[in-house]
Amino acid sequence: MSLPETRSWIVAPNHNLTDLVFREVWKTCVHNEKMNIRAKSNRKGEKYLETAWGSTLHAKSAENPDSLIGEGLDKVVMDEAARMKKVIWDELLQPTLADRRGEGIFITTPKGYNHIYDKYVLGQKDPDWFSYQAPSWVNQHVYPGGKRDKFLLSVKRNLTKESFDQEYGAKFTTYAGKVYPFDRYLDVGDFPYDPDLPTYCSIDFGYRMPAVGWYQTDSRDHIYKIDEISHETNIKTEVLARRILAKPYRVIKYFGDPAGTAIGGSGIGDIEIFKRHGIKVHYKRDKVSKDIPAGIEHVRSFMENANGERKFHVHKKCVNSIDDYEAYSYPEDDGKELKLKPKKDGLHDHTCDETRYFVINRYPIRRGRFTLLDRSW
Repeated sequence: MSLPETRSWIVAPNHNLTDLVFREVWKTCVHNEKMNIRAKSNRKGEKYLETAWGSTLHAKSAENPDSLIGEGLDKVVMDEAARMKKVIWDELLQPTLADRRGEGIFITTPKGYNHIYDKYVLGQKDPDWFSYQAPSWVNQHVYPGGKRDKFLLSVKRNLTKESFDQEYGAKFTTYAGKVYPFDRYLDVGDFPYDPDLPTYCSIDFGYRMPAVGWYQTDSRDHIYKIDEISHETNIKTEVLARRILAKPYRVIKYFGDPAGTAIGGSGIGDIEIFKRHGIKVHYKRDKVSKDIPAGIEHVRSFMENANGERKFHVHKKCVNSIDDYEAYSYPEDDGKELKLKPKKDGLHDHTCDETRYFVINRYPIRRGRFTLLDRSW
């Protein structure tokens, strides 16, 4: 922008993310008066700056691809580039740089081995490209303890290795194959009901194949799955409620799928039917809790965190749950687009869904960040 008559864009996946970058430029150029600005706007959908020497900067959102067509540019800054579709750069932004021999800057957290990984590889071998990785702990201002910073160590105890490596280590990781790091040789044993521990019940509703799990937790936040109803078909909601109540456990809280509030063929929802049987089902409706990939990562952090600690155990009698945790998988990865949601095969996913409902309710995800628990021994 300090050069005469240049054209630059900031592009992010949505307007909120675009604002994060543009506000820093606005603060420098407008509030701190570091640049002679003759025209400006900070309205949503119309964010731009124009200098006295005719250079412009516009903030754009990839949500509206049509707005990314046409103008010849000198520079494009793509923030959270891995979250944008490959076509945004290949067919829309790269052509805008051709006439003026412009350049692109990609700023992002990795998201698997997708198109940004391909560009990172180019930066390692093509003289026209440059790439590097910067893990969070190199920022001594934010993490004065470096890799052993207290906050990072706390996060590491509560995230899976893949998530920690990706979000804080700037590493490319893959989520292909198995969803959960569950191992029947490490995580299965004899864990009978203990009346001195709190007991919870979690339910994935559904007439065709519902799934129910009973869980207990201890003071170290270990989770023990002690019983199940799974792989049984055509169970009416009323019958399922009675079967749950017939179990010899003192349940202090029931959790379930918020979709159970939907009106069914009987004219009332599953949650209301359970309520009429004396079972109050609790559920989360916030955006973060309903996000399936976030919930899966939360469950994974109990099965095995980045320190290798395992906090999820299953009684050997829960044979269907054991099979489900091991068989739950992601779709085939085409190497270009990250598959964040597992396959719904109608068999293994129901148990995994009710397990996710239990974990996100018992150990909530707050403000887009996993709740930090003290899981030290």
